Amino acid sequence: MNPDARYIEVTARLNKLNSMGAAAISLLTLIERWGDWRHVAVIVGLQGLVIPWNTLVSLVLLKRLGLVVGEVLRTVVNLGTGAALAYYLDWPIACWLWLPYVAVAFDHTNERLATGVTAAFCVVMDGWALYDGVHWRYPLAFTVLAIFCSQISKVRFAALRTMLLRSESQRREIEAAHVDLSNASDRLRDEMKAREHAEIELRHAQKLEAVGRLAAGIAHEINTPVQFVGDNLQFLRQGNNDLLLLVEHYRSALEQVATDALMADVKGAEERADLAYLVDNLPRALGASQEGLERIATIVRSMKEFAYPNQKEMMAMDLNKGILTTLTIARSEYKHVAEVETELGELPRVICFPSDVNQAILNVIVNAAHAIGDVVRDSDRKGLIKVRTWSEGDFVNVDISDTGGGIPEAIHGLIFDPFFTTKEVGRGTGQGLAITRSIIVEKHGGTLTFDTRMGEGTTFHIRLPLEGRMSERMKAAARAA
Repeated sequence: MNPDARYIEVTARLNKLNSMGAAAISLLTLIERWGDWRHVAVIVGLQGLVIPWNTLVSLVLLKRLGLVVGEVLRTVVNLGTGAALAYYLDWPIACWLWLPYVAVAFDHTNERLATGVTAAFCVVMDGWALYDGVHWRYPLAFTVLAIFCSQISKVRFAALRTMLLRSESQRREIEAAHVDLSNASDRLRDEMKAREHAEIELRHAQKLEAVGRLAAGIAHEINTPVQFVGDNLQFLRQGNNDLLLLVEHYRSALEQVATDALMADVKGAEERADLAYLVDNLPRALGASQEGLERIATIVRSMKEFAYPNQKEMMAMDLNKGILTTLTIARSEYKHVAEVETELGELPRVICFPSDVNQAILNVIVNAAHAIGDVVRDSDRKGLIKVRTWSEGDFVNVDISDTGGGIPEAIHGLIFDPFFTTKEVGRGTGQGLAITRSIIVEKHGGTLTFDTRMGEGTTFHIRLPLEGRMSERMKAAARAA
C-alpha cells in the first residue's frame, strides 16, 4: 500500500473520531437546553438534517465533485445551520465550541482549503455574534483558540504524513532486503546445483579413468596369452589336418601290404581309439576353439576402444564404430532379454570426447535392457533394442528405442535428476541418465530428449553437433581447470 492510500485510511479512521466529537458538541448543546423542549426540538431537527447531509457529502459528493467543491458545500450547510442555531439559542457556550472543533477536525492535506474553512467559520460566527450584541470577549477567545487548534492540527497532519512516508520507506527497504535475500538464496541454490553437477562430473571422470586403467590392464594381461593360444591353436589345426591326411595314406598303404591278421589288429586299434569319431570331430572342435579365441580378441579390442584415455581435448570419432563397440561391451546386459537391431547411416566423424560419448550410449542401452527386463521377466520372450543413426546438417542423431513398459508421466521431469531411480536397491544408482544428460548437453552442447508410451516402450533421441560445441558452463569449468 502506498503512502497516500495509507494516509487516506488513517484519516478515515480519524474522521470517525471527528464524527464522535461533533456528536458530543451537539449533546452538550442539547443538555444545556434540556427542559426547554422547543429548543430541544429545534436542535434535534437541525442535527437530523446535518448528519445525513455530511454523510452524503462524504460518501457521494466528494467522489463525484472533488474535494474542494464537496467541502465547500459541506461548509456552507454546516456553517449556516450552526450559526442559525447559535443565534436562535442566544449564543450558548456549547455553540462556540464549533470553532476550535472545525480547526482540529478538518483535513489539512489541502492547507489552503482547511485555512479557508476555518476562517469562514470564524468570520461568519464572530460577525453575526457581534452584530447581535454578543460581548467581544467570546468571539475573540474562541477565535484565538481556533487559530491554535488549526496550527496544532496542521502540525499533526504533517507529522502523520511524515511518519507514513518514513514507514513506507522502511517497508521498501525491507522489501529490497527481502529481494536481496531471495536473490542470494537463488544464487546459493544455483551454486549448490553447480557443485552437485561438478561432483557428478568428478565421479564420472574418476569412474571413466578407473575403467580405462582396468580395461588397459585387462587388455594387456589377456591379449598376449590369447595371441599365444591363437597361434598354437592355428598350428594344431594345420597339424591335425596334416596328420589326418597322413593317417589316410598309412591306411591305404597298409591295405595293400598287410596280412589279414595285421589288418584285423589295426582295425581293432582304430576302434579302440574311436578314430572315425576323432577324424570327424577334431577339426570341428579346433574350429570352434578358434572362433572362441576370435570372440575373446574382439571383446578385448572393444574394451580398448571403449575406454579411451582421459582426453583433455576433443578428437574425431567414428560414432557408428563406437556404438558397435558399446553394444559388444553391453551384451551381457541385454543378451538374455532383448535382441538388438541396428540401422547405422553414413556419418561424418564427430568431434567429441569419445569415451564420454561411449559412456552416454552405454547408459541408455543398459537402461533400455533393464526396462525390457522388467517386462519379459519370468518368460521366454525377448524384447527389441533398436539403434538408428543419421546425419542432419551440422548434427548427427542417435535414436535408441526399446520395447519396455514406458516411463510414467508423473516422473517425466525427474528421470534426468541425479540419484533418481525407480529400480530396486542394488540394480540402479540413479546416476546413469543424469551423467548421460551432462555428457550430451553440458559437455558437448547437444540435446537429449525422449518419447514414451506406456506399455509400448521408450525412444531416447541424442543429437550431437559435428564440431563439438561445449556449453558455457563447461567452457568456464575447462578454463578454470
